[in-house]
Amino acid sequence: MSYVTMEDYTEKYMGEPIAEADFPSLEKRAAEIIEEMSLYRIQEDRMDSFREDVQERIRMAVCAEMEYLDANGGSDLDNGAGLQSGSLGKYSFSQGNGAEGYAAQSVYSPRAVRLLMPTGLLYRGGGGP
Repeated sequence: MSYVTMEDYTEKYMGEPIAEADFPSLEKRAAEIIEEMSLYRIQEDRMDSFREDVQERIRMAVCAEMEYLDANGGSDLDNGAGLQSGSLGKYSFSQGNGAEGYAAQSVYSPRAVRLLMPTGLLYRGGGGP
């Protein structure tokens, strides 16, 4: 079982095209990252415990993470490889020089974070007295 299907990605999320052959590995890696991001509050076998709107946000967050991984070098991003430059359609990116010639890039998709923020699943704890 998986969080999303190719149909979910192309017809609901409507992200940048992903090669069908790359879909299973990207979905698996993205799902692992989303689970980690939520401190494992999100797990595939617990999806039914969430309200339907939260389930949909989780699915769209997995899609956003897949798109982010695909656009930023696939599994290399998750393996700590730094991105120095790249382009996607009309968008072009060049990283300034850091200590190693590049700055570290987050493995978390900014869009996935925004999708999950209202669910409370990213809460890290704490609070005032």
